[in-house]
Amino acid sequence: MPRSVLISLMVLCAGAGSALAQVDPSGIDFVTIDHPGNTPWAGDGTVGDLAVGRGGVAYSYRIGRGEVTSSQWCEFMNAALDRPANDRIPFVSSPSNWGAVPTAPQNGGSRWTVPAGHEMYAAGGIDWRTCAIFCNWLDHDKASNRESFLSGSYDVSTFGYNGNIFTDQEARSPGARYFLPTWDELLKASHYDPSRFGPGQGGWWTYNNGTNTPLVGGPPPIMGGNGQANFGFSGPPSPFTIPLGSYSSQSPWGLFDTAGATTEWTESIRTLTTGERYRMYDGSFWNSSPGYGVLDSIYYRGDEFPSVGTFDLGFRIAAAVPSPSTCVALAAGLLASVPRCRARP
Repeated sequence: MPRSVLISLMVLCAGAGSALAQVDPSGIDFVTIDHPGNTPWAGDGTVGDLAVGRGGVAYSYRIGRGEVTSSQWCEFMNAALDRPANDRIPFVSSPSNWGAVPTAPQNGGSRWTVPAGHEMYAAGGIDWRTCAIFCNWLDHDKASNRESFLSGSYDVSTFGYNGNIFTDQEARSPGARYFLPTWDELLKASHYDPSRFGPGQGGWWTYNNGTNTPLVGGPPPIMGGNGQANFGFSGPPSPFTIPLGSYSSQSPWGLFDTAGATTEWTESIRTLTTGERYRMYDGSFWNSSPGYGVLDSIYYRGDEFPSVGTFDLGFRIAAAVPSPSTCVALAAGLLASVPRCRARP
């Protein structure tokens, strides 16, 4: 293994307790959200605010600096769906709005490719179950065998309905490495600032760019606009063709596009008094009306059945923080594999 790769992995381990971005072996650019045991959102008097008491997380975790991109989705879709007819992965549906285009399959199924310049397009029209299976695939280091898609972070055998009540596994499996963030995890990563009132004095912002002022939707400055997030306009340019990371606005932890692009699935469940249950999601989306900018506030966004993937739904993945022992063992094993140079006279 090249020493540059080894050094990168060692830096990843060394930075596991910081908020710095970390390029994971999965290819996802993660940020560590630490300050465990933070104070939950106390509310600001808004009537019906479902976020009151939420957002406190008792552990450190990682979350994608950006939403899962068209390029990353394409790799997964080809692995899951370009297979013989009797071996395609169930519950996986391709995005309805993304940067990939169909191409000739290699194994009899469906296959896509991403044209140059489309790699960072957001991907929407994805149901919760497809996101969960994406997590399974990463949990097995992108292995191609069928079982790597069907278990790991979530048990696909639980996916189904009893009447209109879904039976899907409620939360990630113990020991899962990659998973959908809970609503609390997403709220903290989007709105909590560990230095809100000064170094070490954490607190909450109403909007997810570290302010209490609603964001302005529209094209970004690099495309001739003055927008702070990808929502509230129809073009030109088309909001669907603005690459992720094009806006300078970030959450206090350095996350891009927590406002705009797609709304983001979470693992959390909302149960109504009627007994119906829905998976929760948060954030504004692409060409939503200007008023949807308020949905980038902390209060609440919405929920849906896990099998529904409307064009606006996507996600950013979360992950466990590698344990120090895992990092030490990984680094030691990789170091042993690096060829040593002999001293020359």
